[in-house]
Amino acid sequence: MSRRPVGTKTTTTTMASKGNRIIEVLAVVLLGIATIGTAWCGYQASRWNGREGDLTRDSAIVQTEAARLFGLATQTVSYDSNIFAQYAQAASAGDQGLMALYRQSLVRPAMLPLLDQWEQQVRAGEAPTNLLQDKRYLAAQTEPYEAEVAKAGAIVVASGEAGDHADAYVLTTLLLAAALFFSGLTTSFRVRLARVMLLGAASLTIAYAASRLIDLPIA
Repeated sequence: MSRRPVGTKTTTTTMASKGNRIIEVLAVVLLGIATIGTAWCGYQASRWNGREGDLTRDSAIVQTEAARLFGLATQTVSYDSNIFAQYAQAASAGDQGLMALYRQSLVRPAMLPLLDQWEQQVRAGEAPTNLLQDKRYLAAQTEPYEAEVAKAGAIVVASGEAGDHADAYVLTTLLLAAALFFSGLTTSFRVRLARVMLLGAASLTIAYAASRLIDLPIA
């Protein structure tokens, strides 16, 4: 009856032990990488969520200001139209004193050039420009409102992008958590093939998570 050489058995045992140690070291390394990555992604997701919340509040504030400016522009146009109408009546009646009163006390300083233009057109026998059809005048009144609307729109877009970044970091956190799970399971198996497959799965998951992190901005 033949016996297996003792030296061969000892060499096989040593190689198996060395292979197991290598697997354990790789598992520890992957666990460390996945743990640090999970913490980092969770922190970034929290930061981007906070950024999204701040931008949402800023957008609401700007939209409120835009609504105020729109109301102010509407009131200004209404006031100017009313003053113009009354000034026209005074001009038709030839009441120079009332016309002077309007100019000095009631007409807004910014409207005096338009009032002069209106009088020139009347003296020249031309049909005066309707204030509500004067595009330059209307644009001047609504310009602050439109600027605030554009600002609010830009903030909304930035808020949406921040939310997308937060979601991307959350997904990457889940991927790294899966890598943690695969790496941790290696200690539960004695079969080397199963342990190697789990390490391979953890490595691939970490690599994919890392490729996602390359394109993500840092808060």
